[in-house]
Amino acid sequence: MTDDRWTSGGSAALAAYAPDVLTAYGLLVSVRPSGVHDELLESPAVTAFADQFRGDVARIEQSVHDRFMDETGGDAAAVLNMVWIAEVALRIREALDALFGPSAEWPGRRRYPVADTGVAVEGFLDSVARFDDIHHDRVNDRPDAANAALALGDAMVRSPSAIPASVVEAIHELLTPAQAVDVVLDGARRSAGKISAALAA
Repeated sequence: MTDDRWTSGGSAALAAYAPDVLTAYGLLVSVRPSGVHDELLESPAVTAFADQFRGDVARIEQSVHDRFMDETGGDAAAVLNMVWIAEVALRIREALDALFGPSAEWPGRRRYPVADTGVAVEGFLDSVARFDDIHHDRVNDRPDAANAALALGDAMVRSPSAIPASVVEAIHELLTPAQAVDVVLDGARRSAGKISAALAA
């Protein structure tokens, strides 16, 4: 018998278990840095940097990093925020849709210019931290559940668009829907460390 809690769609699951996070996510994916045009955001230097940023940020080639910094200049931090936003939004969407079924719609159909994209980033991370404080259910106290959570976190990094069915099945068996959402959001929160690491490289 199918558990309806796992078939509502990823966006609906986020709305059900972490509505404040969904609101913050909607803002996160709806901003763009004022004065920074698509020509820069989609430039070869930024694209090459984003491709390596999605992997191990510590292994970004120095030449790629230097071209990114030269190309973005004073807008480097704002553009880097956009690189991270694009990455983390994809991972959240793909992971939650894999766990809860396809969503009818996710926020973020249009972006609006803002003076500081960091405000949206911090707002999103704060909302995730509040959810984690309220809903933390001690997954780590159960080795089988902890292993399932680790496997999901690893899949979100390695292959967010192709999370293995075995990982999804383990999550459905060993975690509650709220715990599954928590695991996805915890992975998103931890990935924000890549922003400062990339700037410092």
